[in-house]
Amino acid sequence: MDVKADKIKRYDIAALGFCAIDHLCLIPKIPEDGKVEISELLICGGGPAATAAFAAARLGARTAYLGAVGDDASGRQVLKELKNANVDVSGVMIRPGAISPAGYCWVEQNTGRRSIAWSRGSVKALRANEAKEALIRSSRILLLDGHHPEAAIRAAKLARKHGAKVLLDGGTFRLPMKALMALSDVVIASEAFAGQMTGRDDVKSALMKIYEYGPDWAVVTLGAQGAVAYNGKKFMAQKAFKVNVVDTTGAGDVYHGAFAYKYLSCPDLAEIMRFSAAVAAMKCRKLGGRCGIPEIKEVEGFMRKRA
Repeated sequence: MDVKADKIKRYDIAALGFCAIDHLCLIPKIPEDGKVEISELLICGGGPAATAAFAAARLGARTAYLGAVGDDASGRQVLKELKNANVDVSGVMIRPGAISPAGYCWVEQNTGRRSIAWSRGSVKALRANEAKEALIRSSRILLLDGHHPEAAIRAAKLARKHGAKVLLDGGTFRLPMKALMALSDVVIASEAFAGQMTGRDDVKSALMKIYEYGPDWAVVTLGAQGAVAYNGKKFMAQKAFKVNVVDTTGAGDVYHGAFAYKYLSCPDLAEIMRFSAAVAAMKCRKLGGRCGIPEIKEVEGFMRKRA
């Protein structure tokens, strides 16, 4: 990154993409045509880009989030939580009369298995001209999750023009992702996305195919199996850290936020992957996508004990 340019950047990371309000229930067993008593209930903000921005802010980065919500109670809670985490939300469009996206998640105690149902609500996607240029121009990294595709493509082009790195979270396959991969410096794909995008079952083969789209680094996350990356010369793997898992909801989103945070100061892909794996694992010790996100000192202590 251009050190001189970085000195005039107001934000470390701008994340553009999806946000929602999540309803999470911790239960003894996921029922099938039956009833079960909830052990713990949590209602909190979620969504890939929004949670990544939240995670990076918790770690200490100066972050901004760009997206869209309705003017309902859920939308207000989403914005309040991000503001409380010191995430700039001036790039969020509030759609009058719209219903904000929501997710409903059942988490099984002892196993961490989940069932999720979600709704996009009635919030219209950001248009290209609604991607707030001032936020993008003044950020060092732009993180995208593939939602709001028109705005995402424009934002990626603006970011590259102004010297920012573009990090793409490839969680769910969508056609615009091909265009976004070609505009990205780093692509972090889920195993499902990698298979759908490339048509290849072998992870290393899929990584090489993703790399052909143009990123400097391609990464595939494998859940409890860790992650594998390719930098054009060699493959590298990072195992997942073992913790007492309560809930894996949002672990991938937190991984992306942690990756962006570490990418700001570290040129070593293997070290970035190790750091991101640690933060994602620590998150899983609590219910919800955000409650377990650690601060930087906690992460450093966690990693020292596992050196």
